[in-house]
Amino acid sequence: MSKESFYFSHDYNPTGDPKIQTLIGEYGASGYGIYWRIIEMLHSDSNHKLPLKQFIFLAIAKQMLTSAEQIQTIIHYCIDPCELFISDDGFFWSNRVNINFERRTQISEARSLAGKAGAIAKQNPTNASKEKEIKRIKEKKNAFVPPTLNEVKQYFKEKGYREEIAIKAFTGYDEADWIDSQGNPVLNWKQKMVNVWFDEKNRMRSEGVMNPETGQKVYQHGN
Repeated sequence: MSKESFYFSHDYNPTGDPKIQTLIGEYGASGYGIYWRIIEMLHSDSNHKLPLKQFIFLAIAKQMLTSAEQIQTIIHYCIDPCELFISDDGFFWSNRVNINFERRTQISEARSLAGKAGAIAKQNPTNASKEKEIKRIKEKKNAFVPPTLNEVKQYFKEKGYREEIAIKAFTGYDEADWIDSQGNPVLNWKQKMVNVWFDEKNRMRSEGVMNPETGQKVYQHGN
């Protein structure tokens, strides 16, 4: 096995996922098998992305004993409507693969830190408990805790933005397990809301002011 080989966890009951159920309902066991072969390939790729190119369709088709046209159709079906893959103009990828590698990196870094802490403790046993406490505090500080819907709604209200936009923003991130549209984990949800959703068109509107010339109310965005 090469140095860069990587085992990834296969869900215990992936067929319980409505997205997988949709894929199986349309393409059966063949589509299910092709999906997992592509997941393996995404894990193996250095960037964890594959190009939406004919040579990829042909390569997978030869392995899975089917046609390139069938592979292309299934990949696009996994993108839309199944939302198992995400794509841009030239590539497609999987959030589950990115999460696997993020966890792998976290585990690797944790093991590295543990090794260094162990070495320091052996050199200076009196500092062992202090090192463990510092590590515990850092891990607690850096842990991301997703907000509740009420927290998001309250934050939008305080900043002058509409509740329906807060609900839309929360629902989108919550259903994606707080992974953004670029496949990156959300680390600071308030910052994400400011950068993505705090747009002038999403502000709350005032009650309106009567225009004396037209006799109609004029609505303005709130501050």
